[in-house]
Amino acid sequence: MGPRTFFVRVATAVAVLAAGGCMRGSAGSAPAGATLYEACAGCHGTAGQGNVALGAPRIAGMPAWYVAAQLKRFQDGLRGKHPDDIEGLRMRAMSKQMLSEAETAAVADHVAGLAPAASPALLASADKSAGEKLYPTCAACHGLKGEGNEQVKAPPLAGIDDWYAELQLRKFRSGIRGKAPNDPVGPIMQSMSMTIPADAVDDLAAYVHSLSK
Repeated sequence: MGPRTFFVRVATAVAVLAAGGCMRGSAGSAPAGATLYEACAGCHGTAGQGNVALGAPRIAGMPAWYVAAQLKRFQDGLRGKHPDDIEGLRMRAMSKQMLSEAETAAVADHVAGLAPAASPALLASADKSAGEKLYPTCAACHGLKGEGNEQVKAPPLAGIDDWYAELQLRKFRSGIRGKAPNDPVGPIMQSMSMTIPADAVDDLAAYVHSLSK
């Protein structure tokens, strides 16, 4: 990514943030989740369908507990603070649009209520059968069918965008994710990612995308 593209993306995020500040009505009013989500729609889409060109994953139907937890991690600097995490830096700025736990919960509930839709497979050369052999490492936390587990803070993986799963695994492997100080969760995923051979990351990502939601 060239410097011009980076600064265009940052400028877009700042503009959306500034516009979001106008969404709140009179002092003390609490915006609805749908209203707050307008600040997210520029990247994630009005229906939460995502935008691969912006590195924004499909989020429609993700559990509210997970969406809220990730927003909080961005807000607290446990995610999206690494200088090489371009998408994460943008999300960290956007997460600060939510000014309270109540607003974070409201937008998370809205995202959870969006109807999920299947996304196309983009990792055409990946070997899903090879990915299936690697998946037991993930199943201990994320479930045999990729259903997720709130108790261990593991999100559902079934049907996740393959390109996004691949990108995040590589971020964990490189230390762009999972290395923030005082992070109780990230290091677990960072360590797990290192058990996946670098040349098999696409295979695993393709397999979890193929799982039925």
